[in-house]
Amino acid sequence: MFDVDKKQLRDLSRVGLQTAAAVTLVYFVMRWYALDHLSWAIISALFSIQLSSDSTLSVAVYRVVAALIGTALGLATVLLFAWLPGSWPVLAALVTACVVANLMSSQWPSLNYIAVAAAIVALNADAEVMKALERALAILIGSVGAAVASFVVWPETARARGMRNIAYALDDCRRLIEASLGGLSGEDAEDTRRIDQDFSRHIQTAREVVGDARFKKKLTSSHSLGDGLIAIERLWHGSVALDRAAEERRSALSEADMASAEPLLDGVRRNTAEYLRDLVAYMEGRAGAPPRMDAVGDCLRETEDALRRAVPETTLTQDPERERAVAALRFGVDELRQNLREIDDLIGPGREELERRMDRGMSRMRDDGERPAAAEREPAQ
Repeated sequence: MFDVDKKQLRDLSRVGLQTAAAVTLVYFVMRWYALDHLSWAIISALFSIQLSSDSTLSVAVYRVVAALIGTALGLATVLLFAWLPGSWPVLAALVTACVVANLMSSQWPSLNYIAVAAAIVALNADAEVMKALERALAILIGSVGAAVASFVVWPETARARGMRNIAYALDDCRRLIEASLGGLSGEDAEDTRRIDQDFSRHIQTAREVVGDARFKKKLTSSHSLGDGLIAIERLWHGSVALDRAAEERRSALSEADMASAEPLLDGVRRNTAEYLRDLVAYMEGRAGAPPRMDAVGDCLRETEDALRRAVPETTLTQDPERERAVAALRFGVDELRQNLREIDDLIGPGREELERRMDRGMSRMRDDGERPAAAEREPAQ
């Protein structure tokens, strides 16, 4: 009934636990201090919990600010029209508060809760000012409870969640490349339609999350998470080009072409898959340093050169279908090489920084080892 994989289940489980913790915390705080408007506090907590700690904190802050502004706006409209006879003060205050609040929400969408707080206060024009302030306090407690729960119970920042989904998208690229080149040699390959659905979901989630990042927004010291997303989308399009070439042009290749190209393309598949696996491990924090693409780069260049030699670039064509098939494969391999190089350039600063730290650490160790030896050689005074 529900198609939920383990990767989605992780987010759902975390939000569920954080929601339970936030509601429990808010409930006990409100009961301990015997405060009114428990329902408002619980609702505020429920609507503040988000999929990352950054987002929860932002929503909580905006909700508290909006609640205070809305309460002040509602009280101001109530006092402004208190002189009107009968039930007109309530209607005038409600209309004015809602119009002004919606205008403010249009200008600052993050503060859309202003309209809710202002309307509630305006509708209760006969209530005491303290009641409105107590309601704002309940909203404050609910929002703070949600923020505390998101940072204490299974916390995950937007950057960490974005990096995780970027790693998922990279792994989807690996799956597509393995399926494409494996299918070219006749192996049982994974359904590329499922891979495409997974990639679309992971890259869309990564785009949404990256915009919410509040802490450590960089992929490396000189590149943003957005740069990484663009590079991965290009890698995906290059992988799709290779998949189309392998699928649609296979029948145009001769047995001799297949015999010569299969070992090279199998090497591309194995080396690319190994590089992307290592890169995914680094992105997920399971590896200390990003991989180098020396092996896969050499393999791709060798394959591209071999495909170029297979069909000399000339205007005289004896078998145009075969030549188009080889050219399509060569284009796909060249795109893959350029896309992987772009990704390697993005993570290169991180690798270089790690190597510099290791060099500094080794230098300190050597210096620390030389000082006692030098002290032993010095004659006693």
